[in-house]
Amino acid sequence: MKPYFIVNPIAGGGSALKKFERLKQLLEKMRIEFGCSFSERAGESTSLAERAYSEGERYIIAVGGDGTVNEVASALIGKEDAVMGICPFGTGNDFARALELSGDPEAAAETIKNGVVEPVDAGLAGSKAFINAGGVGFDVDVVINTEKYKKRFRGMLPYLLGIMKSVTHLKSFPVKLTADGEEIKEDALIVAVANGSHFGGGMNVAPGADPKDGYFNVCLVKKIGFFRFMQLMPKFIKGKHVGCREVKYFTAKEIDLDCGERPMQLDGELGAKAPARFRMLHGALKMKLPVRA
Repeated sequence: MKPYFIVNPIAGGGSALKKFERLKQLLEKMRIEFGCSFSERAGESTSLAERAYSEGERYIIAVGGDGTVNEVASALIGKEDAVMGICPFGTGNDFARALELSGDPEAAAETIKNGVVEPVDAGLAGSKAFINAGGVGFDVDVVINTEKYKKRFRGMLPYLLGIMKSVTHLKSFPVKLTADGEEIKEDALIVAVANGSHFGGGMNVAPGADPKDGYFNVCLVKKIGFFRFMQLMPKFIKGKHVGCREVKYFTAKEIDLDCGERPMQLDGELGAKAPARFRMLHGALKMKLPVRA
């Protein structure tokens, strides 16, 4: 199949475009034909992928970060004759971590040429699709604060500053979860419903999560004070928080999230709101992935 790229040229502070130029050189040396289009605004990658599919493209590759991956995936979920690829050339690249995808153009070229196609899960939160993780609470505050800092800084610095500001303004909220019929009530700081393992630019919220197993990994962090939260943060970043008394961690296929009307992030993007029902779409995407030994 001929690859067709949907490129976010400003992803990674512009580094995505530089990496894509290198990737094009490699593909030309391999004599692999390809097409491409470039997004000019947030949300446009979905319509570009839909148009490419309608024009006969069947191997469509998202070039950028998690936002670009979400937008392209939203256009391809459920299309059995379509294959998606990811060139994780953005800043966070959280979903790529779960799939062990490299941000190196040489590795991307190798996957395009010799990779294998495998089914990958996706999710719905209400009517909105996502592929990596959704949630309410601290992670939403991180997204909001990070977006503010992105106007002034590039690279990972906005994420780090966003986390720091969110930590110093912790806000808990009452939540009721119904996970595969089992009800949970808590005052929470974080509720994350994850298909992939990482979110927020590298925090290992769902260690061991497998985006092919048909289950969400749910992480709920109970209401705690600032100092205890600071003690937990290194564990949370490294994925060592599972088993801590302040954390509930479990798997489920369907989750009803009721926490009043609150903003929700899906794959690091705002726009959705709780309450919402999360539903697993097992094997909803065909994805071209590297060959593993």
